[in-house]
Amino acid sequence: MDVERTMEFILDQLAQTAALQAKMEVDLDRREKLGERTDRRLDRAIRLAVREARAERKRRQELDARLTASHRHLEETVDRFLDSMRRGGNGSQGNGKEQET
Repeated sequence: MDVERTMEFILDQLAQTAALQAKMEVDLDRREKLGERTDRRLDRAIRLAVREARAERKRRQELDARLTASHRHLEETVDRFLDSMRRGGNGSQGNGKEQET
């Protein structure tokens, strides 16, 4: 009979639709969990990047301070040397001899 075949067809279609819907729900759950995992990893990566950027900035500030101090010391040393040369010394400290002209 046509009615029985039509009913079988409808039931088969319903079963296929239910199976497809179940598969889609499993896939959706999997994708949601994957998205949550990705979000957690991104959050962690961002926190680590911020922490590293702050540490790098601190290292640079410390290096800048050391460089500034070294530069200042070098300038003072050069200034003392030039002053001693202007006063007629030979640039060495403590010999007390003046250069004869």
